[in-house]
Amino acid sequence: MDLGFIGLGNIGGPCARHLVEAGHRVTVFDIEGGAVDRMVQLGARAAGSTAGVAAASEAVFLSLPTPEASEAVVTGEGGLLAAGRPGLVVVDLSTNSVGMARLLFERCRQAGVDYIDCPVSGGAWGAERGDLALMPSGDEAAFARVRDALVCFGKDSTEWLGPCGTGTLVKLINNQVFLVATQVFGEGYLLAAKAGLDIGSFLAVLRASSAGLYMPLADMIVKRQWESSNYDLSLAEKDLRLALESAAEIGTPLPLTEAAHRVLARSLEEGLGDKFFIGAMETLEAEAGFVAPVPPDTNKS
Repeated sequence: MDLGFIGLGNIGGPCARHLVEAGHRVTVFDIEGGAVDRMVQLGARAAGSTAGVAAASEAVFLSLPTPEASEAVVTGEGGLLAAGRPGLVVVDLSTNSVGMARLLFERCRQAGVDYIDCPVSGGAWGAERGDLALMPSGDEAAFARVRDALVCFGKDSTEWLGPCGTGTLVKLINNQVFLVATQVFGEGYLLAAKAGLDIGSFLAVLRASSAGLYMPLADMIVKRQWESSNYDLSLAEKDLRLALESAAEIGTPLPLTEAAHRVLARSLEEGLGDKFFIGAMETLEAEAGFVAPVPPDTNKS
């Protein structure tokens, strides 16, 4: 299948590679030339613009950082719709707002193009392994046309979720639950450390107890491993902000999410946006007047 891929970052790069390895003819574009060069070395073809990708493709995948970026690539000057290819399928893997997904769906429909919002979960690790969780919604017939390509980097169990915007809302709720739960663990760990508890014993008890369900990133928080990132704090702030916007439109209060978002927003103001999202611990520590030390037995691991 002739496929296009725009956005070759932590998620998009590995996804595009899986498509090439599966035997698809893949045309790529990214504003970072080095990312394009790496894909060309793997067998992809380079395009000079987003419209060039559309002209060479039956379906184009997007992996972009913000709703505004998706809008510009799809509808902007020189964007995908400018190529004027009725029948094209646009598969947006980005985490957008529900409103933006529906807007792009309608703009594409008017141009004779199918738009599928298909956000993903699993991070760069899942993209590298090719087992991302996929959340596709939009036109079901269009999804059927690209499903075989999607499962090149996603789970075989992927199913269509419903009308456009459904997948985006599911992704925002997923990130809401994950981000809030992780921040709650960070608060609990900071409380334990400042109280002088033995951290090894504390973590052992939590892992064996009901709180163990909420500790997927415990070791990274304890070891302060947030300098390198495949999910920047700035993106986490954006995702919680979009979840809150969706909740407001639906009329559902999210008080815990609002509190977690305020912490991330303060972290952005403090210049922590390019750290791994758990770097918001520095904001919590500043408010507590205490920096949680790395336990001695974790320094070498």
